[in-house]
Amino acid sequence: MEIRPGGDTVFDRASTVTFEHLVSGAKNFAHLALDAHADGQTDVFLLEAGVAVERPAEAALVLVHPTLLSEVKGSDEMLLHLAGATTTAPRRIHTIGASTAIARLRKMGVLAKSEELDGLIELRNGVAHLGAGTAEDYLGTFVDTLCRLLDHTRQDRAEFRDSWSDVEQVALDTRSDLAERDVQLRINQARFRIESRFAGMPDDVVENVARAIGEPGLVIIGVSDERVQLRMLTRCPACRLEAAALALSAEPETTLLYEMKLAVEGLLCGLCSFRLTSRREIEIAGLAPTMECRIEDLTASIDDGPLAAGDLITRLNSGGLRWFYNGLAF
Repeated sequence: MEIRPGGDTVFDRASTVTFEHLVSGAKNFAHLALDAHADGQTDVFLLEAGVAVERPAEAALVLVHPTLLSEVKGSDEMLLHLAGATTTAPRRIHTIGASTAIARLRKMGVLAKSEELDGLIELRNGVAHLGAGTAEDYLGTFVDTLCRLLDHTRQDRAEFRDSWSDVEQVALDTRSDLAERDVQLRINQARFRIESRFAGMPDDVVENVARAIGEPGLVIIGVSDERVQLRMLTRCPACRLEAAALALSAEPETTLLYEMKLAVEGLLCGLCSFRLTSRREIEIAGLAPTMECRIEDLTASIDDGPLAAGDLITRLNSGGLRWFYNGLAF
């Protein structure tokens, strides 16, 4: 018999289903789940998240006694094995699933009743499918349940989560509204993608890639009766490299004789894939809602390619952005 730190007693047994094995598996599956969430793989996230919750739930039961992992019906082979009454391990060890493990922990007062957690397990088991909901609807439940089980089993959260500490803080933040949490979560996910993609590489490799994919200058990408659309290279608020295209707009009659005030509509980073799609998200990310540009900043049109300095000067005499854009065809 082994006495663990804190006074917990675990019986010696030949079983490979140990507390350490379950916690290690939980850590691996939790990281896989959050990786999938960062990449937008909803089905994979739900599957891995369900397993990541199941493993520490079973670990919490093992700390009380390994036999709590056995079914109460059918053969008693697993019961005897988990109790350490037999020395030969079976080829396959059958234990209870996530739903039963969670139900037993609720009876023990470890976990509270939660429809969201039950829904996550149903989605993981394939008995339910995601309808109008999104992965974000279950991220908070997943992180909260995982943290409760880690605390109950006296596991160090920091050691368990590694680089995902920011995701935990955002997912459990109840002070910010949904939009703020969503933007901050996407920022953290984008940073994680960059760290994973360029892990072990020199810093100048990332910077060189950013320079290669970035297109400097102000580019006209479209004109309609309502607005002129432009893009401009800027520093990404997530990966902090100049690899993001800032989507801008202006009135078609905006004058070219002075500085132009352009509205910031969105952002897409070509390096970390971070995206902002509304003015509200622009504000949350800490970007200014408008920016001042000069005619000299216009370097190209998406339809006609680079603009020569002489072309700019000859079209400065009159008209607005729409007139300027249409004049490029001459």
